[in-house]
Amino acid sequence: MPPEGLLTQTRRWLRTRGITTTKRLGQHFLISEQVLSRTLDYADLNPTDTVLEIGAGIGTLTRALAELVQHVYAIEKDPVLHNALQKEFEGTTNITFIRGDAVKEEWPSATKLVANLPFGISSPILFKFLPSGIKTAILMLQREFAERLIASAGSKTYGRLTVMAAYKSSSEILEYVAPNCFHPPPEVTSALVRIRLRTKPAFIVMDDSLFTKLVISLFNQRRKKIRTPLTALLQERKLKPNIIEEIKRKILWLDHRVEELNPEEIAEIANIIHKVESDWPQ
Repeated sequence: MPPEGLLTQTRRWLRTRGITTTKRLGQHFLISEQVLSRTLDYADLNPTDTVLEIGAGIGTLTRALAELVQHVYAIEKDPVLHNALQKEFEGTTNITFIRGDAVKEEWPSATKLVANLPFGISSPILFKFLPSGIKTAILMLQREFAERLIASAGSKTYGRLTVMAAYKSSSEILEYVAPNCFHPPPEVTSALVRIRLRTKPAFIVMDDSLFTKLVISLFNQRRKKIRTPLTALLQERKLKPNIIEEIKRKILWLDHRVEELNPEEIAEIANIIHKVESDWPQ
């Protein structure tokens, strides 16, 4: 069972302010002191860190972070919670609350991202994190989403997210977290995940934009052999038929499905397209 102390505090905090949780915003507040403590340990915080938190909630994690780091930027979408947090932490100089949608808002500069993410925004937040320059993220995610991050080629959970995350980062599941560690409890198990940005990409990609488009195209038709979505993508790029045929001639995996290819092989297909496009006159 979760510790009664933090659960009682959470209920009292919400009740005294007349606040009810909003399912639409995916509000599930952490009430486990043990999980909170381990989250801070996993983040390996130091006094010079600037931390970005997404989904400040009632400020449980925010307060704990502020005791350990130089500054915390906490984004909260719910205006009622945001206003309550502003009053709660009035006078605390190393916390800045930002009211807004973290998917759309420009993020402040930070060294680490630590967040109990609303499940509904996990994917866009991850894709925003990868080019953000923040080196490390400790995120509470839905178990299914977390397992997609570390999936192997050929598995049911392997997909676009796996490939794009593997290109610029490394991910590991630190632990699974039961629903009763939150108030109100979600319907699914969560997972604490560490994501580290790579100092250099895991494999060579000559054209990031092309690679991204290829990954999207292939996984949008993951049940078909890659010949079909690949041909459609090349035609969308308005390449001449002879160039399309030259590209396809160089690719070894035309009769494979994308889920059978590892991220490096998908990158190699993108590089072949880029090289042939560059070498052949249009």
